[in-house]
Amino acid sequence: MTELLTLPPTPEAISAMVAIPKTSIAPTILATQQGPDGDLGPESAGAILILQATFTRANGAERFWVAAVPLMELLASAAGFIRRYSFPDGPTITLIALWRTVADAKAFAASPEHRSAVRDLYEQRWQYSHFSAVWEMASNHGRVIFCDRCDGINAASEKACSGCGVELVDVYR
Repeated sequence: MTELLTLPPTPEAISAMVAIPKTSIAPTILATQQGPDGDLGPESAGAILILQATFTRANGAERFWVAAVPLMELLASAAGFIRRYSFPDGPTITLIALWRTVADAKAFAASPEHRSAVRDLYEQRWQYSHFSAVWEMASNHGRVIFCDRCDGINAASEKACSGCGVELVDVYR
């Protein structure tokens, strides 16, 4: 059985990356969350949401998290939600979320709970900067799995390699 590994870049790759102008690498926190459609890969996303925030006050960041956690709880059952990734990059927080459709993302944004959080953001001004946008997926070539036993190249939706028949492991399934 194929074993999928979680491996950081090699020391040589890190050295080469940080030698590139305006590139930095820092330890950070990566928060991920799967939704009801979390067994789907990125090729199933019809929409991508990007959020960005910065803070100048610790109590603003605290109020942000007080508002964000209940919304994250709602995402766990939000129709069309695939998964999200959020991480700090220096003083900015970025969130990338995959949705089945733009309509699904907009429906969540229109929920009373989300509208209330956004209203509170504008009234209480937790953040120094805020950005939010949803893009419709224009195209993708689909996700493929390269068999580690033969030279087979398979659509990620396939359960077995077309070349040798070995079971394919899909990180999302």
